[in-house]
Amino acid sequence: MLDTAMLEQRIKGLGLVCPRCHGALGASAQGYRCRVCASDYAFTDGFPDLIEGERFDDPSDDTLLRYEEQSNADLTNNYWQPLFRKLWPKGLAGGREPRLLSVGCGTGVDVDLLRDGGFDSVGIDCGNRSNVWPRRRHTERLVMANGKHLPFDDNSFDCAFCGCVFPHVGVVGDTDITAPDVHLQRCAMAREMVRVLKPGGYIIVSSPNRWFPFDIFHGRKPGQYTPRFNPPSSRFLLSVGDYEQLFAQAGCGPAQAMPVENYWGFIRSKHSVKGMVFGLPVRFVFWLVSRPGMGFLRGSPVNPWLVVMMQKTG
Repeated sequence: MLDTAMLEQRIKGLGLVCPRCHGALGASAQGYRCRVCASDYAFTDGFPDLIEGERFDDPSDDTLLRYEEQSNADLTNNYWQPLFRKLWPKGLAGGREPRLLSVGCGTGVDVDLLRDGGFDSVGIDCGNRSNVWPRRRHTERLVMANGKHLPFDDNSFDCAFCGCVFPHVGVVGDTDITAPDVHLQRCAMAREMVRVLKPGGYIIVSSPNRWFPFDIFHGRKPGQYTPRFNPPSSRFLLSVGDYEQLFAQAGCGPAQAMPVENYWGFIRSKHSVKGMVFGLPVRFVFWLVSRPGMGFLRGSPVNPWLVVMMQKTG
């Protein structure tokens, strides 16, 4: 039996709505029920399960998840937090904390660290990485949900961001094979991310660059440093232009390719000579394209990794 008072508090605190019709949710002894379409949503392992649509069957090996917790902490401390502090150096009017939505938050480490750092952070995920959410400090900020069906009110976040999520939307399982409706699926997710964003709010997305001839992120086992060949004709990865097109249709302005230095911590590679040697060219490129005046290289075939920012115009 669930505590309905606690459930109602979570609805109010997170601005939760029905992911199917965006109607108001109410608490029940089993979880949540939409007061409009009468859809029922239970809790899974103590977390609200508001997944509408497919789930992502990602690897759930604990060794991998421990590594991801470590790398996500490095990313949040050295890239996300400095970037968000630059966007809001004095916070928001009235002392309000910037409200951030981590789409595909994985292990949820970023939500913890951003919350501790003074940001009103919330995370969603629809995969097996939620298995480690009980390790988090701010478990009340984590919701099981699909990015194409977000369970939040319109105009409720100052920023929605994700790390390498879009390449996994519109594909067959956890592969690089795209489905026939890949563009439509990605458009649906872009629309949802913009819908929950306040006017003038930021979209920030990251992933390997489609124009770079090799994918240095996917298709490699731990300790393996040979990259996967990536033909630019493949629709698995995205370019700056691809992101701009997706989010322009959803209501955002032009895309800006951001510096990428400190995005990767090279956590695993720094522990072996082979990793250090193979990582040096990538480190150099990340440093180079992040220098002032080098913005024109960030979306080019020179750069293997993208961080792209846009703003909601309406």
